[in-house]
Amino acid sequence: MNFSSSIRSTLEQIPTCNLKDRPRQEVLLTTLYAWTQLAREHNIQYWIAYGSLVGYVQRRGLLPHDQDTDILMLSQDTRHLVPFADTNFSSIYELKVHPQWHYIGYAGRSYYPEKGFNFIAPNARFIHRKLRYHVDIWPIYDFHPDRPKNRTNVTTALTEYDVSYRWISSPIEWTFPLTPCNFSSILVWCPAKPESIVANLYGQSAVTKTNKKCVNQTWVSA
Repeated sequence: MNFSSSIRSTLEQIPTCNLKDRPRQEVLLTTLYAWTQLAREHNIQYWIAYGSLVGYVQRRGLLPHDQDTDILMLSQDTRHLVPFADTNFSSIYELKVHPQWHYIGYAGRSYYPEKGFNFIAPNARFIHRKLRYHVDIWPIYDFHPDRPKNRTNVTTALTEYDVSYRWISSPIEWTFPLTPCNFSSILVWCPAKPESIVANLYGQSAVTKTNKKCVNQTWVSA
């Protein structure tokens, strides 16, 4: 079965709430797939995160209401994306790397709307040129940004944004070693203990319970 057939089959298993859901879900998945191909070709390390990780834990794929997909990269690895930023590596997709990606935390960053940067917290975005659905590429650090660096110690934790854009840490063994996993028929990289990370970020209930429901053709808080 080729990728297009796999996606069509997968989409049949994802609930919809209105007529706009299915086209959005399809573009999100095809955009994520395109990202995985770029990452594989150039040996770029990443793993799914945030809402996409919740989707993987709950249903092994895309949450029906999601408006984007999310991945994490060690912040220093963002440099591997820079050669593809604002280039014509694809007629369908573009990669925007924030000019201040090396600034730790979003507070010191600026928007550059004239250059297409309407985001500051992610380090980069992989974007469908026409439809603008995207993969958010978030930073994660092998040190705590609010604490002095001590490179004499072995890294035991990784630190990322929580849902309120504060720093939250988790044991490094929850993430590494990464494991290949199937996300809505797309082969992606997952952290070693996805359920533990989801519970740490969103609470234990998020491992099994969705926070959205369909009411009158609209996704609302459950």
